[in-house]
Amino acid sequence: MKEGKSDLWNIISLLKKVIFVSFATIVLIVAGFIIYLSQKSDDTITTIDATGVYNLVDSDGNVIATDLTSDDIKKIMEILDGEN
Repeated sequence: MKEGKSDLWNIISLLKKVIFVSFATIVLIVAGFIIYLSQKSDDTITTIDATGVYNLVDSDGNVIATDLTSDDIKKIMEILDGEN
């Protein structure tokens, strides 16, 4: 009867190890994902005071050029029309 109890304890010990390793793996994956997401929030954001009417903004909303004149806008539109 000792052999049966010993086998049961070996199975329980093995299950404990599998559960612990699975839990540790999940924790490491979640921690890695959180670190990955926190890297994105470290982007530098700068503020530019714009006094002009026209500002050139990219698709993400970042200001590329400030205080553009009407002539600058016409040149940009001519270039964009020429590419189409």
